[in-house]
Amino acid sequence: MSKMSKISKTISTRLSEEDVRKLEQIAAKEKLDRSALIRKFLLQKLEEYKIREFSELFRKGVVSLQEAATGASVPLYQMMEFVQEEKIRPLTQSREDFKEEIRQSLNNLNK
Repeated sequence: MSKMSKISKTISTRLSEEDVRKLEQIAAKEKLDRSALIRKFLLQKLEEYKIREFSELFRKGVVSLQEAATGASVPLYQMMEFVQEEKIRPLTQSREDFKEEIRQSLNNLNK
């Protein structure tokens, strides 16, 4: 069997000279080249976005905390820390109560 390799693609964007200067300063401090620094920042933001997205599903009661962690591709303890820091709590309402509330709202709209 052949091992699957990851294919990378080049993405370009425009930044102001001031932003480029800031990136170069950070890259020098971090001892990274500018491309590696941008890749690092982008990947961190992508992970943060997934964590926020799945923590919102947890808050709504759509997924469990474990399911949220799995969906965001992070360890459970990391998801637990995030929801604790952000003070995210799941709905206290049961799914059946929530469905009934939606049915009542729809009935009221149709009147």
